Amino acid sequence: MEDEQVSFAIDDYTNHFLAAYPVHCEFRTIPLEQQLLHSHNGYEIYLVLQGTGTYLVGDRLYPLHAGSLTIIHPNVIHRPFHGHSKEFYRYVFSIDESYLDQLHTICKLSDLSIPRLLAERHPDSNHFFLSAQQLDRVQTLFAELTQALVGHELGYELAVLRSIADFFLIVFGLQGENTTKHTGDQHLARDVLSYLIGHHQEPLLIEDLVTRFPVSRSQLFTLFKETTGTTIKQFLIEYRLNKAKRLLIESDLAVSEVSAAVGFGDMSHFFHVFKKETGLTPKQYRVEAFKRHIKPNYLNTPPAK
Repeated sequence: MEDEQVSFAIDDYTNHFLAAYPVHCEFRTIPLEQQLLHSHNGYEIYLVLQGTGTYLVGDRLYPLHAGSLTIIHPNVIHRPFHGHSKEFYRYVFSIDESYLDQLHTICKLSDLSIPRLLAERHPDSNHFFLSAQQLDRVQTLFAELTQALVGHELGYELAVLRSIADFFLIVFGLQGENTTKHTGDQHLARDVLSYLIGHHQEPLLIEDLVTRFPVSRSQLFTLFKETTGTTIKQFLIEYRLNKAKRLLIESDLAVSEVSAAVGFGDMSHFFHVFKKETGLTPKQYRVEAFKRHIKPNYLNTPPAK
């Protein structure tokens, strides 16, 4: 598959406001502007009130519609896409891991660990479809949480804690429910996505996908683009770049080993793609990341998610 102009970003905007205060909640109505797969510290909870789309999270593709609730775990790549919906209303609630760790410390007798309970369902994300009653309750909680965070009235942190406790009690009541609803096209796009991720370390050709899945080449391109908001080539390059950046920062693997591990093939191809998208060679990227104790290619402005 040939290269396309793509990139991957660490969401530094989210990281900064979570570092300043560990809880953030915002109601958004503006169209989505986030075009890149990205990741950040802390959990992101995404509640859709109106509109339709999909949410690409890690190795999963979730449908978005009124009543869908998605929880993205820390440092998991993701990107929402609202398709052709003219109006897309949602709450975006972010919470730092340290806040949940402190709650775990407080709940000594029950040994309550919210991250552990969330991870028991899936290590990267959780997705639910709320009933009308549940949606109304969670929407009210998020409205109260947003107001408490903006108003900063006396005792607001207790109000924040109350809303968070009530929210996770609702979530844990949902854990046993099978609430994900997919259309036929979303099922097929999800299967293609899972195949790409499961085989990203291998050389992949469009012909392989057409042979494996019951769809023509043109239908496959159109379906994937309309369902995920990205092309197959763009997704595969973004995904491999993300894996490469993580390995460069979090492991001692040689650059050649990183290239082989993420499926870029020969070293010259890896260097070409990596420098084209980051402005740095893989070695320079690793050096700069450790020198600054941060990860380059930040999103310095708040993209609408």
